[in-house]
Amino acid sequence: MKQTDFLTNTKKPTNLATLTPQQRLELLETMRTMEAREWIARYRKKVRDLGKTKASAWWSQVYLDIEKRRGSAAAADLRKRMNETR
Repeated sequence: MKQTDFLTNTKKPTNLATLTPQQRLELLETMRTMEAREWIARYRKKVRDLGKTKASAWWSQVYLDIEKRRGSAAAADLRKRMNETR
């Protein structure tokens, strides 16, 4: 499959409104997993740049901010996904 096939494949929906409920769930799952990977990469970069102690303090603050904005269940889910991904 070429990289540009997704542009010409007519079977794929053109926007989120046309996705089936199953496709939406799969997309959401993918997005949450990718977010966990991104946070892991950010944390590892902080460890390289600042050291483990400062990176842990940074992550604690970020986690609290996520918990405030999204709620404790979403923050716990993100942490669980990060632990599973590592």
